[in-house]
Amino acid sequence: MKSRYQYRIYPTPGQPTELAKLFGCCRVVWNDALALMKAIPQGEK
Repeated sequence: MKSRYQYRIYPTPGQPTELAKLFGCCRVVWNDALALMKAIPQGEK
């Protein structure tokens, strides 16, 4: 059985800036990892 949950957050006044920083860092790490994976020739691990 598959379940799905929805959450809504209500950040306090200082939290939107901190969340934006966090997700910005996550985006950079994801893009760097993706670039490394694409740089590996096909068939290699």
